[in-house]
Amino acid sequence: MAGKRESLNSLYILDTGCFDERDAFEKALASVDGERKEKIYKLKPFRDKCLSLGAGVLLNHAMKTAGINDFKTALSEHGKPYLQGRGDVFFNISHSGNMVIVGVSDREIGVDIEKVRHFNDSLKNYVFSEGDLRLSELIEKKYSFEAAGEVSPSDIALTRLWTVKESIMKHSGLGISLGPKMIRLRGIEEGSTLAIIADSDKYDCASLEITCFSLEGYQISVCSFYRDFPEPEEVR
Repeated sequence: MAGKRESLNSLYILDTGCFDERDAFEKALASVDGERKEKIYKLKPFRDKCLSLGAGVLLNHAMKTAGINDFKTALSEHGKPYLQGRGDVFFNISHSGNMVIVGVSDREIGVDIEKVRHFNDSLKNYVFSEGDLRLSELIEKKYSFEAAGEVSPSDIALTRLWTVKESIMKHSGLGISLGPKMIRLRGIEEGSTLAIIADSDKYDCASLEITCFSLEGYQISVCSFYRDFPEPEEVR
């Protein structure tokens, strides 16, 4: 692939608040393809339009940076996007709040970003096992998360574990049909960090690596075949 960088693994993040001004929105809209424009036009809330536009802008940026100037996307059986006609470049998109993130790799990848939220008991029981909840307590202590507004350190740790499960579900291509409770998580302390290991009876997670990032008010997880995925690069 002409122009391909030595390492394709990359994360790109964009705050869609940059599109709040109509001129900025229209300028960015002109840079995406017709299929993306049509999708944006169909969305009703302006915030949803901005998130879809941000996804298009980031994907274009990611592909151009990887040396790909002409590409088409399609959806798998379970709705995961991929590049048509290519088996050497993979991507995944996630958004939450005002933020959009795109991950790119030369092997399958799953990415999730979540605005930190409160987890009530019913949601905890739906998403997490007892082992997951013990792991969240370990994460909370390991990283000394601080309360922010209405969310507690526990909420931050649980949001991180939720992004981990989401990134695995997206990596698998099965999405929510994999089921969050079907993914079992455990932690392994490695010096100042806590590596998260996953397994599932429905999807082989043995060779997968999980990389987590904290962004103010957000948690991000990347599921890939590579350890120490690079930090997100902000795109403006």
